[in-house]
Amino acid sequence: MNPLPAARRVVIAAAAVVGLVACQAASPVSTETDGPPSDRSWTVTHVYDGDSMEVERSGAVEDVRVIGIDTPERGECGADVAREAAQSRLLNVEVELVAGAQTDRDAYGRMLRYVEVAGDDYGLAMISDGLAIARYDSRTDQPHDREQRYRELDAAVEHMCPDFDDAAS
Repeated sequence: MNPLPAARRVVIAAAAVVGLVACQAASPVSTETDGPPSDRSWTVTHVYDGDSMEVERSGAVEDVRVIGIDTPERGECGADVAREAAQSRLLNVEVELVAGAQTDRDAYGRMLRYVEVAGDDYGLAMISDGLAIARYDSRTDQPHDREQRYRELDAAVEHMCPDFDDAAS
């Protein structure tokens, strides 16, 4: 048997393996959006006000209270504007619900979650726009993971309703 043809076969086989590995490395990697939705992905089906909403996923319906922010209640200065902003940003939109409070649910049975839209922090955006204040944190024995960032931004923005802003102090 001639050793040269065997050596060529080994070289050809090695080249084929290298080529296969190179093709796999160059092909796009599957992302989370290519597969089933994340356990954190929900669709907002109703907005109650600027800091609470109803979400749905695969037939399951939950009420959610946004962690770390407070918006005016019905009848208070800014309540309609905050609710309309929430509706425009969230209604019928797929959101990520991210845990971060010490408890999973509030006294009303609502899930306590940060809400993210396309990777953006909804609560932070509402504070930034002056439509919410940083609240329900360590000052009220309810610390949360993003508290410092929320409080720093809250101190730097002008809120739509100055009396509501004073409530955060």
